[in-house]
Order: sequence, then structure tokens, then C-alpha cells
Amino acid sequence: MARTLHDLLAAFARHGGTPDGGVRRLAASAEDGAARDLLAAEIRRRGLGLAVDPIGNMFAMAGLVPSVREAVIVGSHLDSQPTGGRYDGTYGVLAGLLAVEAVAARAAAAPHAARRNLVLANWTNEEGARFQPSLTGSSVYAGTLPGPAAGDLVDGEGVRLAAALDAIGYRGEAPPSFEPARYVELHVEQGSRLEAGGIDIGVVTGAWAARKTSLVFHGEPSHTGPMPMERRRDALRAAARAIDLHYREIETSGTGAHASAARITVFPNSPNVTPSRVQVWFEFRHEDEAIACTLGDRFLAGAKSAVEPLGVGIEIAADERRGAAALDPHGAALALATARDLGFSAVSMKTVAGHDALALQRRVPSSLMFVPSRGGLSHNAAEFTDEAALDKGLAVLVELLWRMVTEAR
Repeated sequence: MARTLHDLLAAFARHGGTPDGGVRRLAASAEDGAARDLLAAEIRRRGLGLAVDPIGNMFAMAGLVPSVREAVIVGSHLDSQPTGGRYDGTYGVLAGLLAVEAVAARAAAAPHAARRNLVLANWTNEEGARFQPSLTGSSVYAGTLPGPAAGDLVDGEGVRLAAALDAIGYRGEAPPSFEPARYVELHVEQGSRLEAGGIDIGVVTGAWAARKTSLVFHGEPSHTGPMPMERRRDALRAAARAIDLHYREIETSGTGAHASAARITVFPNSPNVTPSRVQVWFEFRHEDEAIACTLGDRFLAGAKSAVEPLGVGIEIAADERRGAAALDPHGAALALATARDLGFSAVSMKTVAGHDALALQRRVPSSLMFVPSRGGLSHNAAEFTDEAALDKGLAVLVELLWRMVTEAR
């Protein structure tokens, strides 16, 4: 019996499912491997071809026009954050699978209507929770991250991504031979604008810029008991001072920017040793790239001054500037028209979060659509989008893909 979208979401949530109803399915983990196996089975059950490239991206191919190499790609990712929910990424993959099936059936009933083929993609390590950077598989496919370098990424235990993919059986031989014409991604919003406005579909036109900086604080190990306070060079105390400065910078800027200090590592991480090396990952996000970068510059200057009296040094381990990205305007216009033609409310918007569509835009015209998220909650076990909203997104996706595979080449 055919599974509905909601049945599929429930089935995939069991792989990496957590006691609180969430999903922990880190990239190239055993749980990711099990979810990939289930996706492969669903792909084959629908008579689609399956290919896996060397960085683990999965492609399910529907040959609507076998004589043509051009294809529209639809997809998202199956990996999650450590505290993930069941919708983030997985919804786009499963809605994409059902949409490919529906469009293929429609093409079979209307011979010669299709001008392009259709491909479903599951991109490797979109989240960047286990291996950094995020958007790994889609960046390799877009040509902005070399495949060998991506394979050499290591997790916190020193495991290479290539070895982890080998372990779960999803390190392929070569990229598939189709030529991408367009990419479409359907995702839960991970924000509250659509829910607050009672809007069915958000069509993303671009993304906020981000300044992502990782600082290492170098102090000196010493006994936490007898060492006199004035002689301590406590790297964790310096990091705490910088974190507080980071948030005060955003609170006083009045820019509407978003900021976080969301990851920290401590060495030697003993309760009886003053920390001698601490690394913290900071970020600023804003729609205006200049504002994100200016906030970052001010923070770096302030952090150095703030920790200097503590006898702790600062090293910039990474300083990444992501510009405000634009997605394909034709695809956005087509998505808006499609949603409204189906009787759904739709609005243009920008995304604050990163998505595979943003990486792929560097190679192929890309489109991104959102459905509402309850309370804007994401990367959380309580993430939720109701079935009616999910179904509306799927309906728009099917019609949009049909228009893309049948429009003039």
C-alpha cells in the first residue's frame, strides 16, 4: 500500500528518534545510514534509478524524456542537528519523492509534454552538526567545495567524512551524468512569519548575510585551588567575557541583527585545572552584509581589549563572511504564481537560515519554498507543522515541478 507523506515522515522519524519525540540523525552516522536505506527502498519501489556520488549525495532519477540530459532537481537533506525535529530537511526529501512520483505519472499520461527529466536529491551533511562546514554535499555538487577536501573533513572524534560514508555504504563512485537545469527545495520555515500572517506558502528570494568567526583563547593551565587569583591566565573566563561582549554588541546596535555564540570547546576540561585553551564559535546575521561585517569588526576589536587584562591571548581560527545571497528570480516568480493559481496565499520573503538551495544557486538556478512552522521553533524536538500545511506545500511542489519540466527549454 502506498505511503502518504505523513506515514513517511513517521517512518523516517524512527531512525534516530529520541525519547522526547525528536530526531538525532547526524550526517554519515548509523542512524543516517538507516534513513538512507529506507529512502533507497522507497526510491526503488517507485521504479526510479538510484545513484550515489563520492560525497554521498543520493540521486533518484525519473527519465521523463530519456533522450534529454537536462533535469530539474528537487530535494533537501536527511541529516539533523543533535536536537532535531522530524520535519527539518526530511520534509523536503519526502515531499520531493512523492512529487517526482506524481509528475512522472502525469508525464506518462501526457506523452511529449515533458521537455526535461526529474531528479530527487538527498544532500550530504547539510546541517554541519558533525562535520563542518555545513551544506557540504550541495557545495561539492555546486563546485565551490572540492570533493577530496570534503571527504577529508573530520568530526570531533577524528573520523573522516569519507570513512564515515564508507562505513554506512554511501560513498559512491562518480556523479550522475544528467545536466541540472533547475533546483527546487521545499522546507519548513524555521521562523514565525508565515504562521503569524496566516500565509500558506513563503517563496524565498534570497538570504541574510552572515559573519561567522571562531576565536581561540590561549591561557595557562594551573591548579584551581592554590594558584593565586591574580596570577591565573584563565582562558574560559576570557571566553565568557567575550561572549557577554558579543551579546551586548547586538543588543546595543539597534540593527535588528541576529547573533549567537553556540559552540564552545575547553581544554583540558578538568574541574581542577584552569582552562588553558578555549574555542568559541560566534556569528552575526543581518539582511545587509555591511552591517553583519561591521558588527563583527567591532566585536573583534572589543574582545581583544576586554581579555587583555586577564593575560589571555586571542587567535582568530576562522573568519567567514557569507554575502547576502539571491535566488533565481524566474523560479521565485513561477513559484508565487503556482501557489496563487492553486488558491493558496503566498508571499515573497528572505531566509535567515542557510539551505542547500543557496549553495546550489552558484551552479544552477535555484528556488526555495517554505510552509509555516508552529511558533517558529526548529532544531528542537517540538518542531511542528500541521498536516494541512504540509499537504499544501506538496501540492504546490507538484505543480511547480510540472511547470518546470514542461516549460520551453
